[in-house]
Amino acid sequence: MKSPSNEIRRARPLLGTLVEIGAVGENATAAIEAAFREIEIIHRLMSFHETDSDVSRLNRAPPATQLEVDPRTYEVLSWARRISILSHGTFDITVGGKLVAAGFLPKPEDAEWPSQEASFHDLSLLSDNRVLLNRPAWIDLGGIAKGYAVDRAAATLKRNGVDSGMVNAGGDLYVFGVPQPIHIRHPEDASRLFSLGILTDAAVASSSGCFTERRDDDGGVADPLIDPRRNTPMRWQQSITVVAPHCLVADALTKVVRLAPRRAAKILPQFGAQAIIIDRRGVRGIAPPARRRSCGTPPWLTRARMQEMI
Repeated sequence: MKSPSNEIRRARPLLGTLVEIGAVGENATAAIEAAFREIEIIHRLMSFHETDSDVSRLNRAPPATQLEVDPRTYEVLSWARRISILSHGTFDITVGGKLVAAGFLPKPEDAEWPSQEASFHDLSLLSDNRVLLNRPAWIDLGGIAKGYAVDRAAATLKRNGVDSGMVNAGGDLYVFGVPQPIHIRHPEDASRLFSLGILTDAAVASSSGCFTERRDDDGGVADPLIDPRRNTPMRWQQSITVVAPHCLVADALTKVVRLAPRRAAKILPQFGAQAIIIDRRGVRGIAPPARRRSCGTPPWLTRARMQEMI
């Protein structure tokens, strides 16, 4: 993605990846610093690894114990529960125990091992940012918090007077102001790029197991995403990209598209989102069911590009 000549860019390691922020405007430098501070706060609140994070506090708490969390954590939990309900549990943040068992996450200290029956249904969101888990469960927000951090950073740039900007956290991207050309990589050949079109005032999130370094005994790629049908990590050779008004939504829906593409076709229009799949068969989009009226091409993608891709 090319940047305007007067754009200021900074990058820092955060959220388990390299976060890059660009901004154009008189207050660009100060705005970027404020955006990074917001991301650092979200990282501390929602980290599975940090012992004093909201997530770790919830994972250690005895069942049915009410805990007050930061409003930002509460907001992410609310979004996660909504997407879990719509996806019939395809997206589920209570899979932390399964990810620990598979070796993708470390075992939390002083936490009771989660129940095998635990699911998003055990998460209760109460008033005044209070939360409780009805049975032992380990929450992991790794599939949604990064997108939320990108959204919050972009909002911080705007509040600080930035005219045009972008936030990129390891492929979770939000662009506003000056439109930017967006490209995605082929899942089996990083040197091959596909043009996604022109993006502005919207987000893109991509996910691909083919660049994962973790391989199982059979030589296949094991990805830190639990397949609810088999209760095991996914093995796949695709790249999934979701374009949506919010990066949180795009981030979470990449998992739904990967695990349940037919169900995702019904969910994507509810969020004004579209998905693109790249694999050995080429590039294709996910369309809504025939009986459902199409919501049309989102304004952040050129119609010609979408027709070419689909």
